[in-house]
This record gives sequence, C-alpha cells and structure tokens, in this order.
Amino acid sequence: MRPARLALARLAARFALALLALVALGASARDVTWDGTSYLPIGLRLGSDTRLRMPEEFDDAWERDTEVAVTTLDPQTLIIRPRSDAIEQRLTLRGRRTGTLYLARASTSLPYTPLVVVRNAALVGDAATQATAALTVVGVLRSMMQGIAPAGFHVEGSSRVLLEQAPYRIVAREFWSSPRFNGIVADLASTVAGATIPVVPANIVLRAPELGTLRAAAPERFELDAASPATRLFLVFAR
Repeated sequence: MRPARLALARLAARFALALLALVALGASARDVTWDGTSYLPIGLRLGSDTRLRMPEEFDDAWERDTEVAVTTLDPQTLIIRPRSDAIEQRLTLRGRRTGTLYLARASTSLPYTPLVVVRNAALVGDAATQATAALTVVGVLRSMMQGIAPAGFHVEGSSRVLLEQAPYRIVAREFWSSPRFNGIVADLASTVAGATIPVVPANIVLRAPELGTLRAAAPERFELDAASPATRLFLVFAR
C-alpha cells in the first residue's frame, strides 16, 4: 500500500473510533419541554460542565453570575460550570426569535446530566416545515450548513478532537442524530504551516455501523493554504 493510501486508511480508522465515542455521549442527555409555568431544571456538579441547548438563539441573565462560569458554545448552546459545590439560583433566557422568556433553576441539588436539551412547542410548526426538506441526504447536508436542525434531530455541541495527524487536525463542533440520519459538523485544519493541502471528500472513507453509511462529505473549502489554513467539514450518514 502506498504511503498516501496508508495514511488515509489510518485517518479513517482513527476518525471512526472518535465518532463512536461521540455516539456514546448522546446517552447522557436530558430533554425538557418549556410549558410556560415550570422552571427548567438544570442540574450542576462541581468540576463538570453542563451544556444547555435551547430551541432558539437566546440572551441570558443570571441571578448571581459570580457563582458560575458561563461560556457560549454557539447561539443556542450555553456551557455552565459551578464554582462551588452548593449552587441554587435562577436563570432567565430570552428567545431572540420568538421573544419567549424561559425561566430556569440551576442547582447542584438537581440530578446532573452533561446535556440538557430544551424543547418549545411553539417552534414545532417551524421544525415540521424544515423536516420536509431534510428527508434526503442533500436536505440534511443543507440543514447542517444552515445550522437549522429539522424536527426529529438531536444536536449536541462538542469540542472533541477527532483527529490530530499530519496533515490534518479535525475537531467536532456538533453531532446531529435522528432515527434515519446522523451527521457531524467539524473544523478541519492543516497542521503543515505554509503548505497547500487538498481536501478531497472522496478520500474520506469512514466505516461506523452505529452511525450508518457515509453518504456525503462536504468541506466549505477544497484546498487549505497559508491564507486559509482551515475549513468547516460536514458529514452525513444514512442508516
């Protein structure tokens, strides 16, 4: 086997193992529905992160923000880490699309899960419309590129390094899952400074039965160089 093909085979094997690790993360998520009357439960644990995935873009306001370290992963995802082992406070989030005021209870006394996904019934109609366009591989790929999850999809933010082997470094940003399709949104960067590196989707051969068969691999750029050393990579698997 030529060195180039051997390198690609090793890349595929490592990438597949990393993707399987991402699948395991989905088992520890908790879905909650906003009903307009009950506080959203957000369990915290000292030394751990809680990712709060909202149904729309939002602005947040904490009762006492000195008690938690908060970062925004993307317009719909908040990463929360408590600074002590006893936290009990309220969080208000305002949806930018609907104007909905979501009220949440963040507490270390609540059961901890690393991911809390919030649903809003008022957005079901929009999601149903999106689902029609996402019944094909191309539709799922388009939705991932637009950053709009169709109905039936669970999206989890990530910062996991999938591969770090010359000439590539691949970091997962989102893992999309549904009964029929799975997808990965990742950042692909060159590790060879100043070199021109082609990005050839046909050479990305991944076999991950738990995800399905790789049906599409689309980078935003097909060449990495000194001026543009990184690009976004979209992968779609069908069961």
